[in-house]
This record gives sequence, structure tokens and C-alpha cells, in this order.
Amino acid sequence: MLNRRAFLQSALLGGAAFGLGLKLGLGGGQAGDRSQLVLHGFLPADGEAVGEAVRAFLAATPGQLPAPVLDVTPRLRGEVAAALRGRAGDFVRGDGRVLSLRVTDLGADLATAAGADILVQDGGRVLDPAGEFGRGLLALRAALQGRTAAVALTARLEARDEPTGRGRVLVVEDERGLQERIALAGAPRSLELGGPAGRTQVEFGQDGVRVVRASCRHATCRLQGTATRAGDLIACAPNRLLLRVESA
Repeated sequence: MLNRRAFLQSALLGGAAFGLGLKLGLGGGQAGDRSQLVLHGFLPADGEAVGEAVRAFLAATPGQLPAPVLDVTPRLRGEVAAALRGRAGDFVRGDGRVLSLRVTDLGADLATAAGADILVQDGGRVLDPAGEFGRGLLALRAALQGRTAAVALTARLEARDEPTGRGRVLVVEDERGLQERIALAGAPRSLELGGPAGRTQVEFGQDGVRVVRASCRHATCRLQGTATRAGDLIACAPNRLLLRVESA
């Protein structure tokens, strides 16, 4: 287990780094004006990495925030709560946005195969770590390399969704932004997507969406199963690819 002091030292992150906020390399946009900021992490289950990832996300979102909605596996609730306490004074009701944090255990097969990693999405575009992660987030990501993932974290800050229909759509996003919006209806169909690590074959239809073939090393996206409900997602960090189910 990596204790907090060792983790921060290895990641070159002190309290001042989080206090100043992480530069994510988001061009000219000002923090707080983003329509959507999402951090996806495949993380070790020792709690320290989960807490630091939550702090990194919060540090990239200065100013007032909506009261968070939590869906966290019980054994990691303490670490997530501790990370949130640092911003307790910024949480307000009626913000018009949604802040959600979800931490779930990976299945045994996925936990065995998955390497720890982080992916960040801003305004519908998956960021390139090489050119668009700032020092702090790069260091956090580097500290995870070589470790095995056991939990999945998704932290989202986005406009409150007002459903306009009963159907579902598959939303495909990569480092260039939104690529596809496809109705999830009818018999299964296939879609092949490219990325930095190779090709990803996706199957989608009325029963949901799943990855059936992946060229990335751990094939984590394939092992995440089928996304069926609005809000479900499948993330591939090596290919900087997100597959998300939304209400139509």
C-alpha cells in the first residue's frame, strides 16, 4: 500500500499544487465556463490514489460547485469524503449543473488485466496527456504507471440534463471531440474506431453498446461489458475514446 506521503512525493504534488489548481492545458477557456469536465480513472484500491484523483478533479474546477451526488463503493467512501471536505465551503444548491462522483469495484477479470491510468474529457473532447495535461496531472498519472487497477472512478461536472425523449443514443467522443450520435435501436450493428493505440470495434443496438475487439494492451474497454442505460459509459484511455449512452 502506498501511503499519502509517499504518493505525494512520488507524484511531485504538494498541498500548494492543489491549492493553486491544476493546469489542464485547456487553451483560452476560463475555468468555470466549461460545459463539461470529466475525469475517468482506473485506479488502485488503496484509497490514496482515489483521493488524489478526486482532489485533482476538484482543483481543476475553481469557484462554486453544485452539491455532489455520490455513488461510491463503501470501503472507499472515507477517502472520497476526505477529498471533498477540502472544498466543502464551495458546494451550493441550485447551481444549474451536476457534480457526480462514482467509484465502483472492477470485476475480477478486469482488475487482473487493467493497468492504472487516467483520462480527462473537456467540453466533449478527450485530452491528449502529452500536450494537454499540466504538470500536476501528468505527475499523478506517472505515479500510477505500472500499478494494477482495482476500481473505476468517474468524476463529472456538467450542465443539468433535461431529458427530451424516451429513446437512447450512443455518443462517441475522442480527442477531436464529438464524432457520432447514433440511435440505440434495432438489431446489433458494428462500428470500427481508430485511435493512438489502434482500432476498436464496437457493437451497438437496442440492447446497448459494447466493445468486441480492442487493439490496446489491456483491452480494458472490452472487459467493461455492455452499457445500456443513460449515463453508462465505456472509456479507453490509450485510444482516448469514450462511448456514452444518453437519453435521446
